[in-house]
Formats: sequence, structure tokens, C-alpha cells
Amino acid sequence: MEMVDLFPDGCTTVGCTTIGGNVVEAPSTAFPRTLDQPAEAKRAVITPFPDITSTVFAPLEDIDLAAALIVGLALQLGPDFLLAPAGLVSDKGIRPGYALEAVIGSVLTPDDQWLRDRREELATTAPLVVRAPIFALFVAAGLLVSRLLLVALEDQSFVVSLGICACIGAGFLEVIREPLPTREERDTQAGLIDEFMVFAVDEVAVGGRCHETEIVRAFRAYYPRYRSRDMARSADGESLDDSTIRDLVRTWNSQIGRPGERTSSGYWKGISLKAQRPSGSGAATATVR
Repeated sequence: MEMVDLFPDGCTTVGCTTIGGNVVEAPSTAFPRTLDQPAEAKRAVITPFPDITSTVFAPLEDIDLAAALIVGLALQLGPDFLLAPAGLVSDKGIRPGYALEAVIGSVLTPDDQWLRDRREELATTAPLVVRAPIFALFVAAGLLVSRLLLVALEDQSFVVSLGICACIGAGFLEVIREPLPTREERDTQAGLIDEFMVFAVDEVAVGGRCHETEIVRAFRAYYPRYRSRDMARSADGESLDDSTIRDLVRTWNSQIGRPGERTSSGYWKGISLKAQRPSGSGAATATVR
């Protein structure tokens, strides 16, 4: 049988080394002088900075309108989403659009109910006649800011992307922000606090200890219209959750100087119930909402 070399050496020079038919040899000692070099050197050309005036006052295009709307909305919502990770966001926050509603509303609708609710820090919605000029103002500001960002970023798509990210962050913060109470909710809460104050004078004593469920039962017994959590089917009752009564205990405790301290298991140290009275005995003297 005849043997055939599938990878014949193609090197015939003495001392030549081949691997798999490929010649392996040391590089020339003339390297890198063998590389081609330019005949003459050219000076580097520095790209000039864009002209701010021509960029800011350039003719409007379709993408400029989109950038103005998005950046303007981000400006209206405010920079709270940037301050939130550092814990620097207050209850009111930095919301330029929300703050301007009260200013413009005092000029356009000075006697409207929504403006009175806003001044009392209650939940309310400004009318369209107030929100429309404010949004137009921020769109104009968004156009100017987008042009200034274009000078720095040199790409309108980057400006639009930056505005979208700002709108998402600010919008998400608005969704999770603690909502303000309505006027009805505030009045209801104030009435409940007054009722608990009357109940506390007759039924709660400073000193001792008790569990918060005992206070809840005593409060429901004191006011028969709250005798159950769900009083929807009752003609003379009102529904009231246990959690609301527990919050009333905390509010009352803070208003009288915090004589009691609540444990993690629900016990109050420094607060106790007086001798039990007949069910509903305080309803005649209680404050009615």
C-alpha cells in the first residue's frame, strides 16, 4: 500500500520549519522600517464647537416639537426623582407646575373652591383654564432647554431620550407620592378625633397597660353606631375599620404628650381603660359628626 503525505512540506530551504504545511520563520529585522510612511505630516484639524446662537435660534423641525413637549413636561413635573435616592424629597417636593397652578389660579379663578382646597393642602384638581397656559409656558421653556442640551449633546435624539427618562422618573414618583386628603376625608377624620377625645375622657386613664384591641372594643361599645366594622346594612350605623381606631389612639396619645408607649405586639404601656360602663352610655354626650 502506498503512503500519501496529506500535508507535504513546501519548504526546500535548509533550516526551514513547517507546521502543517505552513512555513514558520522569524520576522525581518528591518521591521518596522519596512512600513510605508506618509511623505509629509498634516496638522490635526480640531472640530470647532457648535455655534450656540445658530443652534438655539435654528428653524423648528418636527423633532424639535417632540423634544419641547417631552422636556417641557419633565420641567413641569420637577427634579424630585433625582433627589429621591438621596432622601432629599420633602412632602411638598419641588414641583414647578404644581406650584404655578396656585399662582395662576389666584389670578384667573380667585374665588373657586379648588383654590381654597389647595391653600388648605387638600386634594384637588386645577381646572383646564389654569392648566392649559401653564403647560404652554413649560413647552416654551422645554424648547429653549432642549436647544441648550442640543449644544452640549450635539444629537437631538439624545435630548429626546433624556427627556423621556426624566418624564418616566418624575411620573413614577408622582404615582407613589402620598396623596393628600380630600375635604370630606379631612372633616371625617377631625370628627373622629373629636369623638375619640370624648371617649378618652370617660374611658381611658393614664397609667397601667392594656392591649389596643381592648381600646377598640371599648370605643365600639361607647359609640353603638360603630359597633361593627361593616355597618353597611344598618340604617343607624357607620362602618369603621379597626385600623382607623388604632390610628385614633396614636393621634390622641401624641396630642396629650405621649404618656403611653406602644409595643410591637400591640400593648400600650402607660395607658389603660377605666372601669367598664354600660354599652352606649356615652353616646348621649358624645360629639355627633
